[in-house]
Amino acid sequence: MKHVIIGASGQVGTYLYQKLDQVGEDVIGTYYRHPHSGYVSLDMRDNEAVNSLLSAVKPDVVWIPAAMANVDFCEENPELSYEQNVRAPEMVAELASKQGARLVFFSTDYVFDGVNGPYQEKDPVHPIQVYGQHKVEMEQYLLTHVPHSLIIRPAWIYSRDDNPRNFVYRVLSELKMRRSVKAVTDQWNTPTPSDGLVNMAWKALQDGFEGILHIVGPERLTRYELTQRIAKAFGYSPDLVEPVSTESFQLPAKRPLNGGLTTQYAGYTMQPYSDFFPVF
Repeated sequence: MKHVIIGASGQVGTYLYQKLDQVGEDVIGTYYRHPHSGYVSLDMRDNEAVNSLLSAVKPDVVWIPAAMANVDFCEENPELSYEQNVRAPEMVAELASKQGARLVFFSTDYVFDGVNGPYQEKDPVHPIQVYGQHKVEMEQYLLTHVPHSLIIRPAWIYSRDDNPRNFVYRVLSELKMRRSVKAVTDQWNTPTPSDGLVNMAWKALQDGFEGILHIVGPERLTRYELTQRIAKAFGYSPDLVEPVSTESFQLPAKRPLNGGLTTQYAGYTMQPYSDFFPVF
């Protein structure tokens, strides 16, 4: 099959491109702000550019891991968030559908309010910040207007990447300087490794799964516990991790506190890892 990945230079897109390439699929990756050798430069808000690419490639599958994912920036710039997280992917989805391609969209656990987590696919959404609201709008568009779409909800994505967008990298950057790292004790979630996420997403696509699917890591942790595990895994003292509350950061966007995801679909539960890194 032919695949186009919109946002292949991102934390999910990088692993997705590697996975599809490894299994022998024909894959084209695009980038926007982060140039990458071998990828195509593309602003997915550019209707003509997107149409030109899809018309030339004629993909069987279009993946959209690309997003404006800085939730605080989205909260303070809702119009930009709408343009990047709703209008642009809607246009890509419409063009992909016209080409007869399947659409795979990566959403977020932030579609839920974090009052009674963890959440399954059947639970009603209730976002509490702009980013989550816009992801809900995009999900509803796909469910209503783009048949056979696959909508994947991960949570707290992390990876091995030496990239400031990666939570592990940011933590290690501080620890290497022997600085303490503040981590909240009142946010619960299901951290999701990028490689496990794309492996399960590929399985879901091959299975012909349609609709919303939760793909997350096998454990539910606080951000504080997760950060302590990162410290221990890389040889740093967990005492360098300072427990704090979410409220102490005074962030523009609200965070789900009692959050996390589980799946109601047998066969899509991520198993504990033997590799030390994903489970820390």
